[in-house]
Amino acid sequence: MSALGYDAVYLIAAAIERIGTTDGPKLRDAIAATKDFPGVTGRTTIDAKRNSEKAAVMLTVKNGRTEFHEAVTP
Repeated sequence: MSALGYDAVYLIAAAIERIGTTDGPKLRDAIAATKDFPGVTGRTTIDAKRNSEKAAVMLTVKNGRTEFHEAVTP
């Protein structure tokens, strides 16, 4: 969960850098315009309803080792 928080903060920071202000309506629109933001949890795109679209990764643990199982993309 902390990685998602990290990505959220950096997504907001990237939006502020793009627009050069923290003005509420401008920042909201800049966040809504985010496409393919490269975060530590993968790429994030914000859709028309301001929801995050990103792949969900499922891992399994076998014999104490984490293994990739599947990625599901919305």
